[in-house]
Amino acid sequence: MNVNLKTMEGFAVEKEPFKGEKQYLKGMDTSMLESYLGFVEEGRRHILHKLAASLLREDIGNLYTERIELIRIGSAYLPSSVDGYRACERFLPQVQTLNLKEHLTYWLKSFKAYILLFPIQNEFAFRRVTMEGDILLITKDSCRRVETASELLRLMSLEKQSERLQEELDNGTANITMAYSYHQEWANQLRQEARKQDIKSTLEYNTAKKKEEPEWSSMLFYEQLALEGHHLHPGTKTKTGMSSEDVRRYSPEFHGKFPIFFVAVHKEHLHKSELVPKTIEKLFNNQYLAFKRTLKDQGLEPASYQLLPVHEWQYHHSLFSIYREEIAANIIIPLPSITAQGTATSSFRTVLAAEGKSPFIKLAVNSQMTSTVRSISKNTALNATVFSEMTEKILEREPSLKHFIPLNETAGYAFKSNDNAKSRNLTVVIRENRENDLEEDEFPIAGSSLYNKSPFTNKTILRELLDEYVYFYDLPKREGGISFFKQYLSITLPGFLTLLTKYGVALEGHLQNSVPVFKNGKPVKFYFRDWGGARIYTKRLKAQGLKPNFLSGSLIQTSDPDEMYSKAHYTIIQSHIGEIIRQLVECSGLNEGLFWREVKTAMENVFLSLSYSAGQNVKEDRIFFYQEKMRHKALTKMRMSDSDGYLYSSVTNPLAKKNE
Repeated sequence: MNVNLKTMEGFAVEKEPFKGEKQYLKGMDTSMLESYLGFVEEGRRHILHKLAASLLREDIGNLYTERIELIRIGSAYLPSSVDGYRACERFLPQVQTLNLKEHLTYWLKSFKAYILLFPIQNEFAFRRVTMEGDILLITKDSCRRVETASELLRLMSLEKQSERLQEELDNGTANITMAYSYHQEWANQLRQEARKQDIKSTLEYNTAKKKEEPEWSSMLFYEQLALEGHHLHPGTKTKTGMSSEDVRRYSPEFHGKFPIFFVAVHKEHLHKSELVPKTIEKLFNNQYLAFKRTLKDQGLEPASYQLLPVHEWQYHHSLFSIYREEIAANIIIPLPSITAQGTATSSFRTVLAAEGKSPFIKLAVNSQMTSTVRSISKNTALNATVFSEMTEKILEREPSLKHFIPLNETAGYAFKSNDNAKSRNLTVVIRENRENDLEEDEFPIAGSSLYNKSPFTNKTILRELLDEYVYFYDLPKREGGISFFKQYLSITLPGFLTLLTKYGVALEGHLQNSVPVFKNGKPVKFYFRDWGGARIYTKRLKAQGLKPNFLSGSLIQTSDPDEMYSKAHYTIIQSHIGEIIRQLVECSGLNEGLFWREVKTAMENVFLSLSYSAGQNVKEDRIFFYQEKMRHKALTKMRMSDSDGYLYSSVTNPLAKKNE
C-alpha cells in the first residue's frame, strides 16, 4: 500500500509505509485507515522534529558544533562564515531554488554527497531548539524533504549505533499519527458541544461540565489532554510490544475506559506497606466482597490472600507467562470475573479506578514506553509510604510551603521473588487524589498538558491560562507574561529548593510529575507527585534529624551530592522551568533572558531565607546552580548506548553570572 503525501514546496513525495506503519495499517478498518493517512505527514514531522532537536541539543555527530548558519536577506542566501560557504558552496545552486523564509535561520550540516538543512524557528537556553517546516536533504542535483526520524538517523550515518532506536521511533511515529487522527475527531465533537453554550476555552468548558455533572473531573480532562507526550524525548510515543488496538484502548489521549483486573496473592509471597490498613479493600469494596466469595467457593481462606489490581494489558499479556508456576501452585489466583472500570491518566500505567475523583493506581505494565519498561520495582513500591511520611514531616516544619502540596503515595505492594521479572511485574502503588480539596473555580492541570493545544482555541493550554490571567487582572500581555511567571515561580521554586537545599531531597520535578493549580488563570497551588525517581543526599537529611527507613540499597538514597544535583537541575530547571519559559516567550514576545532573571531572583530569595538554617548548603548550591556550564540529560545518546547509566551533554547555563 502506498501512502501519498501532498506535494510540498515543489517536492513530490510518495513513500512506501515504513516498517512501523505497515504493522499498524494491517489492523485498521477502512474509515480509521483513511483518517490515519490524513495525518501521516503531521505524525512523521512531530517525531522527526523531536529527534532532530535532540540530536542538536546533544551534539550527536557534531551536528550542533559543526553547523553552518544560513539566513535569507531579500534574494541573497548568506552562510555564517567563509569556511561555511566553502563547505556548502557546491550545494548552493540547489539552495537558491528554495523558497526559504526570512524569519527562520537555517542550520546546515555538510556531508560528502549532500547537506542537511534544518529550519530553526528559535534557540532557547540549554541548547533547546524549535523548528518550523521541513528538514531538507540537498544534493548537487536535487532537493527533497527528510520523511521520518529513522531516515534522519540513516542520513547521519548513525544506523549502526541506533537500530533499536530506529524501531522505537518508527513505532512512536505510527502511534502519534494515530493519536492525531483520533484527537481531531474528538476535538470536533467538543467544538460542536461548545458552540451550543458559547464556550471558547478548556477553562470555560470544564467550568460548564462541573455545573452539569457533580462528579466531573477536570483533573482527568487535563491528564488525558497530554497528546504530545514528553516535550523533549524523541521516543515520546514509543510503546513496544503493543498492537495498535492496545495503544488505542489504553493510551490516555484516546479517552477510553477499560476493565481493571484482579488477582489474589498469598500473603506469604507479598511485600506490603500501607499508611492506612486495608487500603485496597476500602478502595475496591465491591470487588473485595466478590474476592472473598470466590476464594471460599474454591475452598481457600480469603484471609490468607491479598486482593491486588492488575492492568488489563498486563493481565492478558504478562501475568500468565511470568507467573505460570505461582498460578499452578495457588500462590497467585487470577480472578477473571472480578473487574473495576478504569481509565488512563497521562502516565498510561497510572489509572483512575472509576468515574469521579478516586485515588490514582500505579500498575506494572511490561512494555517499553519512552526509554523504560514500565514495570515497577519492589523498592519503588515499598519506599512510597516511607517517602510520603518523610515529606509530610518536612512540610510540617515549613509552614511557608503551604501551597506546595504532595500527592502522597499511601500504599505499595510487590510480589516476593528473587527473579527480577517476577518481583517487578505484580506491583501496585496507590496515590491520593486531592481534587476534592480544591475550590470550585480552581483547576488542577497536569504539567504535561500545558504545552498541548486546546481543542477549542488551538492555543496551548498555557496560552489559554495566560489569556485568562491578563483578562481577569486587566494587564497588558507583556507585563502579564512576567507577572504570571513570577506567580508560577512563587508556588514551585520555594518548595523545590527548600527540600533540596535544606533537606537534600531532589524531587523528580519535571512537568509529567507536576500538577499546578490555577484560579482565574493565576497559579495558586502546586501538587507534586511520583517519588520513584527522586534522589536524597543523606548527609543533608540526617543533619535535619530525619532518618527515614528506606529499603537497603535503594537508589533513592545517595552519598554523592552530584546525583542529587543532576536530578534536581535537569528535571526542575531545564525540563520544567525551561519549558514554561519557552512557552511564555512565544506567548508574550518577551526576551527569554527576562524570565531567567526572574528565576535567579526567586532562587536568591529562597537561598536568603535558608541562609540561617542551612548556610553551608546555600553556598554549595549557589556554586552549582550558577556555574557556567551545566549537564543536560542526553536522552537520545542513552538510547544509542549499551550503558545502563545516565549520559549527559554540556550546555551553557542561563543562570551563570556572566549571563546575568
